[in-house]
Amino acid sequence: MRRHLTTEPTAFALIECTIATAISAMFLGSLFLMNSSAMDTIQMARESACASQILQQRIEAMRIANWHQVTDANWLLANLLNADAPGANQLKNMSETLMLVPYGSTTVGNTQLNRANGTANIVANNSALLGENAVKIIWTVNYTAAPNDRIISRQIVVILAKGGVAKW
Repeated sequence: MRRHLTTEPTAFALIECTIATAISAMFLGSLFLMNSSAMDTIQMARESACASQILQQRIEAMRIANWHQVTDANWLLANLLNADAPGANQLKNMSETLMLVPYGSTTVGNTQLNRANGTANIVANNSALLGENAVKIIWTVNYTAAPNDRIISRQIVVILAKGGVAKW
């Protein structure tokens, strides 16, 4: 009588277990990396939306002001840039720059105001803007953002005329 020697695997070999463990570790590692990347993307989107909202609030505050107020650097300093915009505390190291440029005229000179670290100041003042029919408003927000604490700049440009506003 013949005996068949059959060897049935009763367990996994050490090499097979090592390979399965390595594949599982690579899968979990890529899953964690993808999750981290998604969280960074969500944080960047939140910060960008916050900066856009701040710019929109600032422009709306200028839109409801009258022409004398809009062209007066001291009024802008005392009433618009005297406090942080709502939601500004969500951005790290935020600074704002407001520049008013004569639009559609030969007048030379800009009005510029800055706000950083809770204080605002007038950099340049052109009192001749009161006699203009329109000004171009350039409002810039700079902040430090995720990932890697890089500096991001968001800007809105609006042309404001006596009696109305038009986005550019």
